[in-house]
Amino acid sequence: MRRRDVGWPNQRTLLLYLLGGLLIAAIPVVVSRFVDQPDPETHTIDIPPGTAERLAAGEDVEVIPDELDFKLRDVLIIVNRDSVAHTIGPFEVGPGESSEHSFGEAAAFSSYCSLHPSGSIRISIGDG
Repeated sequence: MRRRDVGWPNQRTLLLYLLGGLLIAAIPVVVSRFVDQPDPETHTIDIPPGTAERLAAGEDVEVIPDELDFKLRDVLIIVNRDSVAHTIGPFEVGPGESSEHSFGEAAAFSSYCSLHPSGSIRISIGDG
């Protein structure tokens, strides 16, 4: 007959306890990211044909404001119907292309924007 040691649990049991504890600790964190969160909004930026030509001619083209505010999980869709690529912050969209971006982390930054005479845009992603 084999004698079972009494005392410290074996490594497999310790590993199961550790994994169980991590799972129990992680569940509230994951649930809190989705419960009581506002529904995400979809924001569409439509860049019309001829925008680059109008900007080059010195026209004041108002496609988007110089500050964009988003909430976590919001979606930004950029539709470029112009004949040249445009850059809005970290997003570059080629001619005739569109792109979609979802915001998962809070941040605020200023960056380059080809749609503004100043060449800059401020983007804020808040958590509420």
